[in-house]
Amino acid sequence: MTGQLPPGETGKETSTLRVPHQPQFSRCRVKYVQRRVLVPALSAVFSIAVVLSTGVDASAQSSSFPDIGSIFPSTGSIGGGTDSAVAQRISAIFAEHGVPGAQVIYTDNNSRKEFNYGVANAKTGDPVSSLTTFEAASMTKVVGTYVVLQLVDEGLLDLDTPLSKYFEYPRIAGDPAAAKITARMVLTHTSGLPGWATAPSGPNLDTTPLNIIFEPGTQWSYSGEGFYYLQKTVESLTGMKFTELAKKRVFDRFGMTSSNLVYNPDFEAVSAVGHAADGTPKALRILTNANIAFTLRTTATDYSNFLRGALVKGEGLSQATRDMMFTAAGSADHGGSDKDAIGHIKWGLGIGLQNNELGKAIWHWGDNGAFKAFFIAYPETGKSVVILTDSQNGLDTIDEIDHEFFGPNTVYASRWIKEAE
Repeated sequence: MTGQLPPGETGKETSTLRVPHQPQFSRCRVKYVQRRVLVPALSAVFSIAVVLSTGVDASAQSSSFPDIGSIFPSTGSIGGGTDSAVAQRISAIFAEHGVPGAQVIYTDNNSRKEFNYGVANAKTGDPVSSLTTFEAASMTKVVGTYVVLQLVDEGLLDLDTPLSKYFEYPRIAGDPAAAKITARMVLTHTSGLPGWATAPSGPNLDTTPLNIIFEPGTQWSYSGEGFYYLQKTVESLTGMKFTELAKKRVFDRFGMTSSNLVYNPDFEAVSAVGHAADGTPKALRILTNANIAFTLRTTATDYSNFLRGALVKGEGLSQATRDMMFTAAGSADHGGSDKDAIGHIKWGLGIGLQNNELGKAIWHWGDNGAFKAFFIAYPETGKSVVILTDSQNGLDTIDEIDHEFFGPNTVYASRWIKEAE
């Protein structure tokens, strides 16, 4: 298949690359019987905190919400039951799939329901709270896209001018085809660059030569390298590191007080660690080099603030640019056999697009190996859900969590993801 998931983003070992197109889901299913027993025992120790908020603006800061342990009375219903019943079902879903810890934020216009589940570290038993931070993996790309599109609105960057006109990237020097790559191609994953040429968190990222795998602009193939090239271009144009750009243009704007692109020791006490499929905890990853393809560490509250403010409401973007972001640039055909799913998935500027029984949705997923994440939003109705997990099994829960909040519908995005991985 043509769609290459970024191997280094799995975060398993910086010196090891995932073999492109190697099926991953069959291996997870082999371990399924083993993991069903471990996490239910852990989850029984901790309760799920449900925060019910009405009239909350998307830029509200996470510190305005109570800590874990505050169980609020049920005041409404979602998915055919009371909020406490939904919380119990969400708990059962995560336990069934062997997920040690997770955060879920569901929003409906200005109301928000928050569910915190399980443990941030299966070894220490530290509970997940509203302030626990998770690796958002490839959902970082959406934050990077938003910054880039602001610069497009400001006239600093043109989507269809080759990036080579702005920045001489040593890794593609002398390749006339690579010199044609534009920001639009990067954002729509048609750049022709591979997923990763080397481990993106390793020491050789900036020195490993890059070779294109097809003529830029001619087909779809998921590429972290493309986003890193775009990051380097933007940093050259602005004279600012992307950590500064993200803080100024995203984190400060949307009250994302628990978010960062590089390791921050101040957040270590509330940082979840990733877990293998059998529930074994990994060591805390210390990422010191910002990469707009995968290094965001955040909370579901923070990311939901960004999702609703930047994308659903379009704050900070011109209407034309936001509309262009949600317009299909072409097929997102990764070469899988599920043609029905592929037919319902397109790619806009930096985000996936899904069309199903509920209408048009925007979505993205994250896979850093031991951390999995997902969001989906319906801009026309104002509804969205953000899921962050500290588990290799996290993406197995997408359909069931989605159905809790949106009711019966075909989640083509999850079917597409299964074959992409």
